[in-house]
Amino acid sequence: MIADMIATLRRGSRWTAAALLTLGLAGPATLAGCSAENASANCPSTSECTVTFQRNADKAQVSVLGVQISVVSADDSAVTLSVGGKEVTVQRDASATIGGLTVNVTSISDSEIVVKVTRS
Repeated sequence: MIADMIATLRRGSRWTAAALLTLGLAGPATLAGCSAENASANCPSTSECTVTFQRNADKAQVSVLGVQISVVSADDSAVTLSVGGKEVTVQRDASATIGGLTVNVTSISDSEIVVKVTRS
C-alpha cells in the first residue's frame, strides 16, 4: 500500500497532497497496525501505546506493538491481563514487565481499564 502511494507521488498525480496528508495524519497507531475489540488504543510512537478496555465487556482485547493483549479479569485494585498468551496480574498504579513489554495499569473505573504499554 505504501509502495503504491509512493509510486503515485512520483508520478505527480493530483492525489499527491491528499496522500501526503493521509500519511502524516495516520500517525504511528495506524502505521503500527492495531486492532481491537471492546478496546481502543492511542499509540503516539512505535514503542508506546495507551489502551482503554471496556471493563464489563465479555471480551476486551487489542493488538498493539505486535502483541495481543486481553483482559482476563479485574477487580477494583488489580487487573489480570493476557499479554502474548502469558498472564500477568498488575495492581492499579503499578507496572509489570512481560514478554519485552512494560504494562502499567493507570486507571480502573466501573466502566473502563486504562493500561499504558511500552517496549522494555
